[in-house]
Amino acid sequence: MKNAAKSLLPALVAAHATALIAAEAAPAAGTSWIMLLPKGSFAGRDGRGPYDAGSDADLTEIVKATLQRAGSTELVVDYDHQTMYSAVPGVGGRAPAAGWIKEFEVRDNGLWGRVEWTDAAAQAIRAGEYRYISPVYLHTKAGKVTRLISAALTNVPNLDLAAVAARADLTTQEEPMDKIALALGLAQGAGEDAILTAINAVLTSTTAIAAALGLDKAAKPEAIAAQAAAIRANVDRVTTAAGLKSGAKLDDVVTAIQSARIGSVDPAKFVPIEQVTAMQADIKALQEKLTGNEAEEAVNAAIRDGKLAPALKEWGLSLHRSDAAQFKAFIDNAPSLTAAQRTASTTPAPKNDALDETDLAVMRQMGLTEEQMKNAKKGGDA
Repeated sequence: MKNAAKSLLPALVAAHATALIAAEAAPAAGTSWIMLLPKGSFAGRDGRGPYDAGSDADLTEIVKATLQRAGSTELVVDYDHQTMYSAVPGVGGRAPAAGWIKEFEVRDNGLWGRVEWTDAAAQAIRAGEYRYISPVYLHTKAGKVTRLISAALTNVPNLDLAAVAARADLTTQEEPMDKIALALGLAQGAGEDAILTAINAVLTSTTAIAAALGLDKAAKPEAIAAQAAAIRANVDRVTTAAGLKSGAKLDDVVTAIQSARIGSVDPAKFVPIEQVTAMQADIKALQEKLTGNEAEEAVNAAIRDGKLAPALKEWGLSLHRSDAAQFKAFIDNAPSLTAAQRTASTTPAPKNDALDETDLAVMRQMGLTEEQMKNAKKGGDA
């Protein structure tokens, strides 16, 4: 293989040919190493190019991109690029494999691949039926080789591959796809599946961001960016107002605002809540005390004036505390008791709680029911 001659044929999907030496190309074991790409710059015999496979590091990247695109499959070595032409309408047919590339190796003079040949291909090479290898590779507009597609046994190393562009997966140049991959945070040469997965992840994230910003889930990126910028501007204003630098953490901003609010309270205008609560309790106690005093005075006055029987004192106090106006209305409309009625109303009630004639007279005078009179007498006994 060291004496192998090279013949190159470039295109957007390009190929070049490497001569095979039958004894080295198809040993008895059915495997051999073949050159797939020369190192550095090269051009085709027909004048197209130049193309550039780059340095050892570039060739290593080409291998990575090739393996990533191939996934779990192996690169095929076919006959006369039949794998490529089988996809062209009106040209298709069988595309049997001549061999499979099992591994790659970057050497001093370029990129090599170890091929495991089929029995038929090994026999054809030994018989001299095929002499050249023609790898197919993708490259950018500038001619930089990006990855390998396949290789072929051929006897026409200057093969015109223009029709190969009819293959749907080979019509897109690598350079735009690499830019998309890099924009998505993927490695150069990432496959279509990886790019589509990354795009779907971005779309899902964009929908979630739009909803979080209070926008419609179908909001366009421009609207999302504008809303985010507006929120960022408001946050910056609040951050600056809190005395912090732009970009400060939200927790720090909240803490600064709370500290500022506490420090800005004027003690001459505001009283701590604990003191307010204590003051309210004192006021309530004072009000209850005043209300009790007023009730006591009003009821005692009613008893002195004969408007209320002494036995009804507790009842009168309870009524006055709950509704002073109702107590006053009752006293104003009540007849004055005679001296005898006042004295009688203080006489202890019989043990059986029965009402005597005096009780009945007071009851009628006061407009009370029998039950109310009995309760009043119980209060007087107490």
